[in-house]
Amino acid sequence: MRRLSASSFVAPKIPLVVLCLLAAPLLGACSGTEKEEPTPAGCALANASFPAGDPAGHSDPFGAKAVGQARAGRLSSLEGVAQPAHGRQHIDAGDFVLANDKIAVFIEDKGPSDGYARFGGEILGIDKIGDDGKPMGLSRYVETLFGLSIEMINPTSVSVLKDGSDGGEAVVRVAGKLEGIPFMQGPLASLFPRTYGLQAAYDFVLRPGEERLTMRMGIINPGEEEANFGVGRLASDELFGFFQYNASQLVTPTTGFGEPSGKVDWVGFDGGPWNFALRVPEEQLTFGVTMSGFALFYGGGFIADACSESMVDRAEIIAGGPDYDGLREAVRRVSGEAPWREVTGILTDDGGGKAAEAYVHVLDAKGEYLSRARTAADGTFKVHVPPGVPVTLVPQPKRLPPEPGFAIGPDETTAEIALDPHGTLSVVAQDEATGVALPVRVQVIPEAPFEGTPEAFGVPDQVNGRLYQEFAMAGTAKLAVPPGNHRVIVSRGYEWELSDQVVSVAAGQTLEVPVKLLRSVDSTNYMCADFHIHSALSADSNDPVEFKVRGAIADGLDIPVSSEHEWVADFQPVIQKLGLTKWAFGMASEELTTFTWGHFGVVPMTPDAKKPNMGAVDWIGRDPAAVFGLVRALPDNPVLIVNHPRGGGFQAYFDAAEYNRAAGKGRDGFWSDDFDAIEVFNDSDFEKNRDEAVADWVSMLNAGMKMWAVGSSDSHHLRGSPVGYPRTCLYTGHDDPEKLDKTVVRDAVATGATTISGGLFMTVAGPNGEMPGETVKAAADGTVTFTITVQAPSFMGADALETIVNGQSLGMEPLMPLGGGPGKKFVNQVKVPLDGASPRNWVVFHARGESDLAPLHPGRKPFAVSNPFFLEKN
Repeated sequence: MRRLSASSFVAPKIPLVVLCLLAAPLLGACSGTEKEEPTPAGCALANASFPAGDPAGHSDPFGAKAVGQARAGRLSSLEGVAQPAHGRQHIDAGDFVLANDKIAVFIEDKGPSDGYARFGGEILGIDKIGDDGKPMGLSRYVETLFGLSIEMINPTSVSVLKDGSDGGEAVVRVAGKLEGIPFMQGPLASLFPRTYGLQAAYDFVLRPGEERLTMRMGIINPGEEEANFGVGRLASDELFGFFQYNASQLVTPTTGFGEPSGKVDWVGFDGGPWNFALRVPEEQLTFGVTMSGFALFYGGGFIADACSESMVDRAEIIAGGPDYDGLREAVRRVSGEAPWREVTGILTDDGGGKAAEAYVHVLDAKGEYLSRARTAADGTFKVHVPPGVPVTLVPQPKRLPPEPGFAIGPDETTAEIALDPHGTLSVVAQDEATGVALPVRVQVIPEAPFEGTPEAFGVPDQVNGRLYQEFAMAGTAKLAVPPGNHRVIVSRGYEWELSDQVVSVAAGQTLEVPVKLLRSVDSTNYMCADFHIHSALSADSNDPVEFKVRGAIADGLDIPVSSEHEWVADFQPVIQKLGLTKWAFGMASEELTTFTWGHFGVVPMTPDAKKPNMGAVDWIGRDPAAVFGLVRALPDNPVLIVNHPRGGGFQAYFDAAEYNRAAGKGRDGFWSDDFDAIEVFNDSDFEKNRDEAVADWVSMLNAGMKMWAVGSSDSHHLRGSPVGYPRTCLYTGHDDPEKLDKTVVRDAVATGATTISGGLFMTVAGPNGEMPGETVKAAADGTVTFTITVQAPSFMGADALETIVNGQSLGMEPLMPLGGGPGKKFVNQVKVPLDGASPRNWVVFHARGESDLAPLHPGRKPFAVSNPFFLEKN
């Protein structure tokens, strides 16, 4: 048990009212809020707070290395500052830094903050110091919530308590009151029944020569009872909430990169070149949960005596690298332990070449996971193993499964490991009509299944039996494969024929695989968008931004739209950097992510580096009408899309707002229908949504609203969730992405002039060329004739057309084929009758295929849906 070291403020003992403190695990059901007892009259700390230090600190913090000191100072400029490598929360002038000869730690100034906590006073980066004494820009630290129950410090000051110029420790203090973490107010608050509201301080401490940052926690408890932050309770109030998944892999010494369980000595985060671990002094951490990129661990709690000002060393953050192996050695050094035995070696392929960027995993004699290192460009590696015992080194070439282990004796310190023989596939993809190189997706599926990679290794395998899923922007890919037969699938999305062939490659052979693809779907004057794409700028995705963009373009998406949780980012500069503007037009938006009543697409937006989270809409503490009003006031005049409206919990607006289809509205006093569109199809087809999101959409149309549907992927991980299934196709009048601008895309969504494509490309025209979203006059007989054209490449099924009038299906009819092309084309004419008894008439068309989208997107069904036409008597 940790009891805070207290100052000598002691009040006389007074009879107390005993509180019943209810402990509940993270996912348990709780209700009510418990407050600490009021301040007793006899305590001298009734109005006390932690004093601030020097607002500026040392004028030359990065001079610490040259003189062997640790220094703390405020950044007057960004000279010498390298921004974190992850590209999210950034360091600004006015923030603070602690630096010595080993590490630099950046602490945010008070005030509105990037990330989720929003208070400021957080750690922004933990970087390596270079030879020049300045940070190297290797930090991949994103955000950690140091919570006491649901509270963190809302700083009234951030200052330098000790600047380190005396050769001792350097200290940055963050002082203020414990307040509820803003985004967790609402349904999440019931999971944390206790609140404190005490004056508190974080003292971030760095000593000369150390690779460790110590975080001290100060508490002023003016109450008559001690404040117990979890000691002896089922669930502690000492919480460590990590938002690190998008930049680093979670790892523990007990389960490696696998899901933790129970108690651990420390938790680490491996981002490659530079990493960090967190531990609680003299105690273990208890694993809570990982969910949507968030990892929760509990400390054992501590006690602040009654009427006391006290301080405890709450956590230590240890920095080191490269890789998990380098971090483990740093933890040993800080702990005063002897280093493990260093094993150096080289990894070569069967031709004697150097195997770069391969993993070398370390297992003990029982097969337990110990460590992981990576080979350099020349194939060399360095890894540490326990002294005096045999271990196994398991090589894993880049993007391939692990190979058989290599035994290392108890005293061996070198290893030369030759990888199994392999061949090479050399794919070259071109447009059959023009010979132009095409951006393509290349899938390689070996005939002989391979054994999956153990979870502890931290290297997820591809899905659907794939060895590779390569996005080749110039149409070329060279892929190392085991000798044998391999299925090679080369594709370019939904408008092109694909190549699907089995090839045989021998060890040492480079096999040429020339591919010519033919465009068989005519989408002239239309381009398609995906409004819901996540990358590593979202907390729950670890797909690099460029990787996500390449995946979108390889699958033929014309308009990829960045949709990060609580962050505004633009894909267009990435497309420009990659030289791919002739293939796609990128856009910025935000997934407005409330933790209380739903997620929403705000399209388009413009990133603003002067605002928190690049200009994300601040929803905290506001109801839907107020937040929707903020969206309407944005300068880009964006459309507002209700993302995944159903699904339960606080992620689904229609569930949270208790939308009633019969009434056409949600809960009185809460519901607002001031949005433009519904993401009716979220990585799913019409049939999967018929009884939920489609039924909601139908009810709104029948209630008199002009409400539009969109389809988007909500892709978080390209490994199993492709970008652009489904996609929303809009009439642009041309086919040149370089002529697009965001207003054209916005206005198409706002007017409903779109169709949704889940593989099938559909256009619908009224008798006078009317498009979806428009009003059509009926003929004299009270009917309207529509022409529906459906196209698909030859590998895709397209079978039936459904006509839905005023929410009622008129049944399915076969799609009528037109021959003459390599792909499939169908044209149906449908006569739609008006219902004279209905106050409003509208029609939607739905096409579908019975088979799935294999081999492009196995498991997903082909479909297309129009937005509604509104019908009137002539």
